[in-house]
Amino acid sequence: MNESTHTRGLGWVLGAALVAMAGSGCATLSNAAAPGYAQSMTAAETALRGDDAAAAIQAYHRAADAAPEQSLPWLHIAEIQAGLGDWPQAIAASREVLERNSEDATAREFYLRGSIQLANDALQYLPEDEARSREIAGDLLASLIRELGDEAIPAEVRTRLEAGVQARPRRSSARPGSPRPTPRTPGKTAADPLEVLGGG
Repeated sequence: MNESTHTRGLGWVLGAALVAMAGSGCATLSNAAAPGYAQSMTAAETALRGDDAAAAIQAYHRAADAAPEQSLPWLHIAEIQAGLGDWPQAIAASREVLERNSEDATAREFYLRGSIQLANDALQYLPEDEARSREIAGDLLASLIRELGDEAIPAEVRTRLEAGVQARPRRSSARPGSPRPTPRTPGKTAADPLEVLGGG
């Protein structure tokens, strides 16, 4: 992902988060009287308006700590992380939402998209050994079916996983020897798709 694409994607998701917050903020604040919740949500909104994703995520985490029963802070975290392309963190935040509201369609969508993306990315790192490659791909497919349901798996991803086929390596836009850009987001990103999907 080049810098301009990353910036456009982040700008879109930050804008979407602000719109969602405007539509749900009043009702949420009236229902959450926990000390610090309203202040943290306001701080997150301010950070979003300044395009500071890291500060917004930190503020949403503070809001979630202040009012653990509220799902909205986690939903906004999932939105931001998805916009940054950090799918493990987006999945983790979506899970927090679904634990509080299993019918939240937006969280389910982020969880689905993130899980599929992780599995698809993992295909390019399958080992050369055919038997081992098929075993790992089979485990990934089983995890996806268990977590998302059989019908949710895209045909292309299913076919490659069933065959244990390596995906074509992505071309990097970075010059040789240049450092990779680091998203301005806190927290540790899980590297193992099976662990993220609950199959590790």
